Amino acid sequence: MKLGKSLKNTGYVVLPILVIVGAIVYAATNSGKPNVPANFTSARQNASQVSQEIVTLTTTVNQKIAEANTAESQGNTTVVLAAINDARTANATAYEKAFVLSQNLQQMTESMSTIDSVKSQQLAYEAVAVELSLVSEFIAYTGSLNDFLNSLARSIAASDQSNNQAVTEALKAVNQKAATIDQLNQEFGQKMAAFDASVK
Repeated sequence: MKLGKSLKNTGYVVLPILVIVGAIVYAATNSGKPNVPANFTSARQNASQVSQEIVTLTTTVNQKIAEANTAESQGNTTVVLAAINDARTANATAYEKAFVLSQNLQQMTESMSTIDSVKSQQLAYEAVAVELSLVSEFIAYTGSLNDFLNSLARSIAASDQSNNQAVTEALKAVNQKAATIDQLNQEFGQKMAAFDASVK
């Protein structure tokens, strides 16, 4: 069974996750502009750093699936299984980083009360609430992706109808969660852009 199609689908949506967190925070020094507290900006920068680490880990997962695909076409089962195992390891680390990211978002929430504009404060709350939902979905996504990788390993070790069906079902679950993440990511981007505009 070729993994190329699976690689293309499992990579979808993961890469742009939370990159927008690191967008420029306007520290509004002009008179009449809302003040963005330093601890909010710091938490946002930390969230951006962690999100970039997640992106790097996700890229590693995709690279390892690509390696597995190449090795399978060459009939090298040992390399295929090793690459899948490496992908699982990177995915597990991404899972752990997602919890760190949720802590950064919580710190952003705690600092919002010092934003001296009710409108900007509300926009920030709405954006972070969406992002917390996104992180929750990403955590679930890593679980589905791990199930997919486990199913791939079983299918490579013993390719039969049952194992191949498990791969198909696991991939479907991954893609469903990816679609939800994509939707939340777009919503978060819109809300965070509105917040940034409000404090320009």
